[in-house]
Amino acid sequence: MTRPGRARVALLLTVVTAALLTACTGTDADPAGAEATPTTRPTSSPAPTPSSPPSLTASPTPSTAAEIAEAVDKWYTYGGETAVVSLIEEARNAESDRPREAFELVVLDFDGLTDALGTARLMGPIPDPRTQTAWAAAIEHLDGAVREVLASVPKDGRTIQSPQETGQMLRGWSTFDEGIKSLKAAQALLNRRFSLKPSVDPWEAE
Repeated sequence: MTRPGRARVALLLTVVTAALLTACTGTDADPAGAEATPTTRPTSSPAPTPSSPPSLTASPTPSTAAEIAEAVDKWYTYGGETAVVSLIEEARNAESDRPREAFELVVLDFDGLTDALGTARLMGPIPDPRTQTAWAAAIEHLDGAVREVLASVPKDGRTIQSPQETGQMLRGWSTFDEGIKSLKAAQALLNRRFSLKPSVDPWEAE
């Protein structure tokens, strides 16, 4: 049974084709103030010049890298792996509904992919900037693709797309392809940088 509010549409498609430090230097003493001594008063001892603090750098340390690796491992263990695998599987399922030729009757069912995208968002960001960039791009592109393709569905009971609707659908599937690329990149980074990968490759599983 199709859940309310979800678009499951059969249609005849006409396909045309870190720390902020500006400087760590001490403040120079005022030469005039240090040398000028009133003639009518006893000479006072000059104030000691404060020593300059040691220069600090924002370069990463092994402990920082280790903390990131530990955080990513926790993200992956406590739901991240499920989110990644689910998103891959549902993206593959959605792609199977992609029209391959003109005048092809297809059923657009993005329910599973929409749910997987929701789960991916609930997991929060991956605690590694580089991997998170790819992961966020995958979510953004796949979500945009779903919206674009569904918006291309003919209105008013029509089953054949207009040229404008066909163009919109093609743009949606092109965005979908970008999402797949980013999703593969995120999975590859998890594997290469943190040795995290599912026991069964979801891209190959039947």
